[in-house]
Amino acid sequence: MAEFGRFADQKWRDKYDPSSERSDASRGGPADRPADDIILVGLIDSVRFSRDCLIQALRTQSPELSMLPFGSVQECIDAARADLHMILYYSHHESSSQMAVLQRVQALRQAFPETPIVVLSDANVASQPTSIRDAIKSGAQGFIPTANTAMPAAIAAIRLVKDGGTIAPVEALLGNRTRRPDPEADETSSALTPRQMTVLSHLREGKANKIIAYELGMSESTVKVHVRNIMRRMGATNRTQAVYKSQQMMQSSGFAS
Repeated sequence: MAEFGRFADQKWRDKYDPSSERSDASRGGPADRPADDIILVGLIDSVRFSRDCLIQALRTQSPELSMLPFGSVQECIDAARADLHMILYYSHHESSSQMAVLQRVQALRQAFPETPIVVLSDANVASQPTSIRDAIKSGAQGFIPTANTAMPAAIAAIRLVKDGGTIAPVEALLGNRTRRPDPEADETSSALTPRQMTVLSHLREGKANKIIAYELGMSESTVKVHVRNIMRRMGATNRTQAVYKSQQMMQSSGFAS
């Protein structure tokens, strides 16, 4: 029975443990895909449980992502992997101050000057415009508050950054805008939902509704509803104007376009 327990434990680790020495290739994972399709992502997360869960979730919903886990920023820097397509840095509110997060992002940017960096954060300040803008200015190309972002939206954001874009919650872009005192009027100009933010990022790439629907796994009619709500909340009369206004807000807020 003890022998079976050891065997079962090893089988579980080989199949599910992201930090196991066995690579994706030996597990028949993303390495079975054409090399050009694989996105090698370094995931930095000091919390083992959330790191393992995030790796499994990303692998399940986006098989082209090949995850390389690190327990700290320094561990990632010491590994000096020049083949990383992207770095995801998960900052937990209990383990890092905002200043420490910014310093670590800056350290990653110095060590990997050409590699896109996305910050994931569950901190209470993660939705505050100043925190998000500071992270972007420190060298990150994306910021994802995990408390209110669904996995499909996070994956869409990761793909956008990988392709050269910059992604952040729209509330960060709207943070400096003067808001009207009328609560009902505020409702129309409030921050976009994470799903609407993701649709907007696809609009910025010039994609048609049908393509957006396919890539986000939703119906075309649902995409149209999101586009209408985006236009309404941003005060735009058409999708082109919505994209133009989002670009203007990003520039005025100090984000790279």
